[in-house]
Amino acid sequence: MSSNALVSNVNKHIQENYWLYIISILCVFTGIILGIYSVKYMGEFEHKDLVNYLINFIDPSNTSGISYKLIFFQSIKNNIPVIIFLWFLGLTIVGLPIIVIIDLLKGFTVGFTFSFMISGLGKSGIGIAMLGVLPQNLIYIPCIIFASVISMEFSIMLLRNKFNKQWTSSISSRIIYYSVIFIVIIGFLFIGIIIESYIAPYFVKNLINNLGSLSK
Repeated sequence: MSSNALVSNVNKHIQENYWLYIISILCVFTGIILGIYSVKYMGEFEHKDLVNYLINFIDPSNTSGISYKLIFFQSIKNNIPVIIFLWFLGLTIVGLPIIVIIDLLKGFTVGFTFSFMISGLGKSGIGIAMLGVLPQNLIYIPCIIFASVISMEFSIMLLRNKFNKQWTSSISSRIIYYSVIFIVIIGFLFIGIIIESYIAPYFVKNLINNLGSLSK
């Protein structure tokens, strides 16, 4: 497929699913805002307890033995099942509300993490959030949005076919094509997983060590 044909297909897909993208993006950003405000309205005891845990976790003396392999498998565990679940929801016809909730939860997690790091660690938290949270989420969030739209689009297509009684033998080939798209999404997701597992921890470790030495 030529680059022009690819761009044309992408533009066509976005135009045909414009409102689905709007819904997914709005849900993610609503979740981010809710995550930010949830930190603001946390109880003093819970906030202090989490801040102490975070400070202990990022203590320079605790960062020398970072297990990149452990982070890698934890990242897979945190992200791949979400994409698989979205794939499954697209096949269920009734999965639309759950897809929206997943988008909200993803946004909430990102918003809460950013807000809490900045609230608990101040200027240091900004640097840690920018290096340790933002890079992989520049991959994760578009993947979640794209997967959500593809899932909703497929679910709506199944629903229309059911009401119009247009079930045909081509449904199996459509499911295969739908599944291949999700395999590609998982491939892109692994870029974020590698960033989260090996690149971000390296930069965060160096930043924390520098902050630790400056504080002495």
